[in-house]
Amino acid sequence: MSVIDRIDGLRKLAAADADGDASAHHAMLRELRLLQVAVETPIETTSRLNFQILQNICLRVAVEKGFLQSVVAADGKVVLASDLARRTNVDVLLISKAPSSAQKMMVHAYPLPAVRVMRVLISIGVVSEADENTYAANAVTRHQVTSGAIGALKHHFDLDMKMGGDLVAYMRRRPDDTIYQFAGEPEGCQTLFDFSHGHPTIFGLLSSDTDKGREQKQSFDDYMASKRPPASMQQWFDIYPAASRLSNAGPADSETALIVDVGGGPGQELIQLKAKCPELPGRFVLQDLPITLDRIGNLPAGIEKMPYDFFTPQPIKHARVYFMRDIMHNWSDVKCSQILGNIAAAMDKSYSTLLIDQYVLPAVGADLRAAEMDILMWLHTSGLQRTASMWEQLLSGVGLRVVKIWDGQTGMESVIEVEKL
Repeated sequence: MSVIDRIDGLRKLAAADADGDASAHHAMLRELRLLQVAVETPIETTSRLNFQILQNICLRVAVEKGFLQSVVAADGKVVLASDLARRTNVDVLLISKAPSSAQKMMVHAYPLPAVRVMRVLISIGVVSEADENTYAANAVTRHQVTSGAIGALKHHFDLDMKMGGDLVAYMRRRPDDTIYQFAGEPEGCQTLFDFSHGHPTIFGLLSSDTDKGREQKQSFDDYMASKRPPASMQQWFDIYPAASRLSNAGPADSETALIVDVGGGPGQELIQLKAKCPELPGRFVLQDLPITLDRIGNLPAGIEKMPYDFFTPQPIKHARVYFMRDIMHNWSDVKCSQILGNIAAAMDKSYSTLLIDQYVLPAVGADLRAAEMDILMWLHTSGLQRTASMWEQLLSGVGLRVVKIWDGQTGMESVIEVEKL
């Protein structure tokens, strides 16, 4: 397809997006990526891929040193690079925290580190350039300094950059070794995460009583709580008609468990469902490990916390709905069968439903984000994203079957509706 054809296609998608077509926005992003590749020469494409790591480095510096936070804190006023350097204790050429008199005299001759980092971030739209060495916040800047965005940056950068740096050594560690996908499968294998971070998967790190573990746990929780903002993205209860389906899902009284969020983290899914459908009867139960539940403050009325390890028998029997979001992609088929088997044993065949909010990869033409998420799961959790046929095989093995796959926006998670055989 020619560049002109792609531009024409983008115009049509932009018009559809403006008219409220929910699928057009994501399709437009995909076409923009393909347009860039069509415009670039092959060497420009490979050069862009090689250099994009530097963008992540600059963003991590800017957040860690408070450059972006300072620009946002100016509340609409511009910020000079010299002010950034003063406020964040960054000096000339990153030489030391206390520059010598000779170094101070050289400030006019050399750019401040803030200037060098901010040049890159301006070029990719993270912050705006108001004048020479002068910055202003834009929508991306303001989002990037939220707790969820900072948590996401730390979660991905701090873990993935270390694994990227160790990848070649991992692949070359012994001539007969391979790249292992699943922790403990086969027995005695070492994952890349273990090679880099000293734990077979991210879960060991998050539960470790170390500075790194505690910081990553906080970053992970902040990230998960803000990963799908209700104002701008479809929620699972919009993709799946929760209001009507849950109100008719079985016995309805205040003692019946309406929904059990298994491994629900900070509880954002139940909180949002409760706000959206306050009329739904029955108990809302949030289950997770104590290390997660203990970090949660007061939950809205009607949501109860329950410590639970999903590798053990499910304590709530015959709930109307068991819900899992972004859990199954963390585990191999062997582990998933254990988790799902515990839920299946607790389900009532006549009215219990299992809802799995998760990616369902197409057999061909996978979206970039979904494909990247599959690689992320391999690296962090020894897990994977699955196709529809893989889901059907996994579920049937524990006495469950897919009723329907409710697809959301292109490139995002679907809701898999499951019943007991």
